[in-house]
Amino acid sequence: MTREKSRSRPGFIPGLLASAAAGVLAVCTVAGATPVKVITDKNATPRELYGAEKLRTAVADLATAPRQARIVAALRTAPELRHFNLPAFRPQAEEAFLIKQLGNTWVVAGSDPSGVLYGELELADRIRAAHALPAGIDDMEHPALKLRGACIGMQKQEITYEGAEYDYPYTPQNFPFFYDKTEWIKYLDMLAEARYNTLYLWNGHPFTSMLKLPKYPEAQELPTAQLDENIAMFKWLTAEADKRGIWVLQGFYNIHLSHAFARAHHLPYHLSAPDPVATAYTRYVISEFVREYPHAGLMITLGEALSPYYGAEWLTQAIIPGVKDGLKELGITTEPPIVVRAHATDIDAVMKAALPLYSNIDTMFKWNGESLTWTNVRGPVLDRFKMLAENSNVAIANVHLLSNLEPFRWGDPDFIRQTLANFQRIGIGGLHLYPLRYWDWPYAGDNTEPPLLQTDRDWIWFAAWGRYAWNPNRDPEKEHAYWVAQFADRFGSAEAGEKLLAAYTLAGPCQPRLLPRIGITEGNRQAFTLGMTMPQLIDAARFNPAVTLWTGDAPDGERLNEYVEEEVKHEPHHGETPIAISDETVEASRQALEAAQATAPYVTQDKAEYERIVNDMRAIHQLMLFYNAKTKAAEQVLLYGYDHDTAHLHSAESLLAESVDRFRELTAIAGPAYRTATSMETSQRQIPFRGGMENFPNWQQCLPMYEKELVTFRKRLAQLSSGETIDQSKPVETFPQVAFTLEPGAGETFTVEKGASLFTGSNAAITDLAPGLTGMKGIRIAPREGGTLHFRLAQDAQILVGFVSNASRKSSVLDPETEQWNLVLLNALSAARIAPMAAWTKPLPAGENELDLGKGEYVVLGFIPADLHVVPHINFVRQAAGNATPNLDWLFE
Repeated sequence: MTREKSRSRPGFIPGLLASAAAGVLAVCTVAGATPVKVITDKNATPRELYGAEKLRTAVADLATAPRQARIVAALRTAPELRHFNLPAFRPQAEEAFLIKQLGNTWVVAGSDPSGVLYGELELADRIRAAHALPAGIDDMEHPALKLRGACIGMQKQEITYEGAEYDYPYTPQNFPFFYDKTEWIKYLDMLAEARYNTLYLWNGHPFTSMLKLPKYPEAQELPTAQLDENIAMFKWLTAEADKRGIWVLQGFYNIHLSHAFARAHHLPYHLSAPDPVATAYTRYVISEFVREYPHAGLMITLGEALSPYYGAEWLTQAIIPGVKDGLKELGITTEPPIVVRAHATDIDAVMKAALPLYSNIDTMFKWNGESLTWTNVRGPVLDRFKMLAENSNVAIANVHLLSNLEPFRWGDPDFIRQTLANFQRIGIGGLHLYPLRYWDWPYAGDNTEPPLLQTDRDWIWFAAWGRYAWNPNRDPEKEHAYWVAQFADRFGSAEAGEKLLAAYTLAGPCQPRLLPRIGITEGNRQAFTLGMTMPQLIDAARFNPAVTLWTGDAPDGERLNEYVEEEVKHEPHHGETPIAISDETVEASRQALEAAQATAPYVTQDKAEYERIVNDMRAIHQLMLFYNAKTKAAEQVLLYGYDHDTAHLHSAESLLAESVDRFRELTAIAGPAYRTATSMETSQRQIPFRGGMENFPNWQQCLPMYEKELVTFRKRLAQLSSGETIDQSKPVETFPQVAFTLEPGAGETFTVEKGASLFTGSNAAITDLAPGLTGMKGIRIAPREGGTLHFRLAQDAQILVGFVSNASRKSSVLDPETEQWNLVLLNALSAARIAPMAAWTKPLPAGENELDLGKGEYVVLGFIPADLHVVPHINFVRQAAGNATPNLDWLFE
């Protein structure tokens, strides 16, 4: 099916707010110089007028200007420009502009109002840089990426609203920044200056915070006065954004409901399967959003509650009909774009079902997972992006969360430029950019008073992504000079600019390059800045690693266990190796620190921020030294696993001690500088230690764990050296159970034990079972039928579910890692002709619950207390067979 591949302007009514008329002529007089006229079209839109004001400000600062100089800014087809005989833009050009000097006239011509705006902003930049009208300019530009967006989380660091993830009402108490118009203007101006044209707001169920729902009065969650304020604020925000060429999209998760509505209809706040009442409600709120905010857009997450099996059904029977209902009320026949995330859903099935009903769908997929690890992608990640680019209007890459960069400053312009050049090569047409500290917006993590704003601290992060989303194919030498000037403007001299740019560029690739070689995941489970334990380095397979971290989000190379195996076998290595990359990051971070320190004599302004930069470079260098020593210690332990030569362990002891010393120095440097090492405060953080921000918010809490690990290792080494027999077995952890009642519907209860059938209607008997699970009361289903489980819990609990591995899991079964579940036991059980299952937990409230995990192979193993802390571990009885890596955990536990 042929689908429209362009949009004139975003929004449910394209250009609705950009249609206001303005004056025929605007004149700016240059103080003390020849007046410079800035002329706009008599029907200029708010976007064109906004850009014209920026031009007026720029020319007002000129000391001199040519006699009778004027600037004419308008659409290329406007009457004011017809007699200039300007060259045409390419067919279907969007946001394109031409700046050309013709005698004493500087012409800014746009393909559309956004093109005029960007031409005006570009000319204003040139005037400020040269302190003059640019002589002889003849420049035509258009953006490389159609959508260039930033995002803000209308979400908080901790779960606060009735135990529901992602659901946070819009109130001054929850989000004071949302009501600060002064800061919004500053932020939107920054986005416009960097040529961003989209802004995404993330929330679980935002609709009752910005809509009155007369059909469902029982859904109202906020006082009417607060709701009125929110509606006025959102309309103001979208209007101000539109003035700057920015399309605001509201994100939401599925199926999330108004809590008040859910209580009134005896439904859970979140549903894993469609329900007729929830379908009607969702269809209605979507239609009301389209009707009330025709100039805004929708970003849809079809999962993190809804089972992937139902994603296509929900989009086509609830969301798309709601969009169409709203458009019908507005009298609109063209389909505006909607954005569907390829996350926690079967996106192939979703697109196949949705496109015949609604052709204008943009898709979004995470770039490098939830970290930044490479300027490119390959393998399965590349295949996914190519599929999305082929089957959607615009494929958007989501630079998400940045788990491996927190909390330090990061801004390597050339890394970003190369990344966006690869977007272009792959066919990715959009950028969705997270801030460096998403969960704590608008503040940075620095321990300062008042808190630093991310827009100030991380200026280069926003500026570089925006600059290269517009055009990544710029001259490297000119770009170097550009960024030197940007740093110089902030810190007072070209020398400072040169050295600080070098520091940022040298430090930039360190965390991205190292994580894929030794880390567990690019996801939010791992806080890379807080280090890793020896078992995590020795055998990542025991911690449910995200394999695409090194098969898709990094260059070809080896993991530590592969590297050691090839060393032992005297086989050639391939691609990047963990030891070499670690050595290179140590050297690069050392040079970055030296460059930053050498800047001191040249810094003449903002010295406090300069000192914070140096401290970050010092911390990054210590982190690289920590990982270097610990990775080499792990290498020695792995070698011991092959030849049992205790000389390897003695070498490891020295290296491990060095790593603890390095982490102690890191703690002294970074600990006082930051409120917390990372911004997410949930139990999803499991690497290096489970407990998230509650138990391990900072380096200070992790240091004693690493010191303890060293003490234990030294004890084990002494026992080995003395010939003492060491008991390597681990005590069996028996899970206490929470009582539950299975209500009529899908599933049946059973006792979890060897020999029991794993599924209903199947003879797949359990052949191996972690001892701690024996005797649990579970629920089994028929894999081909699935169904919604309805059950009542006697108290708050964690549900314990067995899922097969990622490689074996069917697409219609929920992926627990993408759904904020917590892994507690690898190889928990297995059955004939069934891949080994891992046990995962997720908190659930007391009382009535429903759960639908799709169709496929999974089993509920029981329910355990909500406050029970289970350390992730492995069933070694099953794991011992077929795994070449011996169990060496006993050396450290």
